[in-house]
Amino acid sequence: MTKEEFLDSLKNKGVSTDNIHFENSVAEGYYVIKNYHRWEVSFRERGKDYDCLGFPSESDALEYLYEVLLKRLMK
Repeated sequence: MTKEEFLDSLKNKGVSTDNIHFENSVAEGYYVIKNYHRWEVSFRERGKDYDCLGFPSESDALEYLYEVLLKRLMK
């Protein structure tokens, strides 16, 4: 899954992409960032990262976050 496919799929499902970030910043929300030799997915709130998981590729990281966001939508 590419970044564009990820964002388009979420928008098609009615999920806001405003709180998804691909570069390190101080904003709260979900992050998909390359860190050395792996891709990391985390949630940042009040300046702290939570639930940080590493993946071997950007595609794997995006697929994981896609599933997480869809599960939250289903609740």
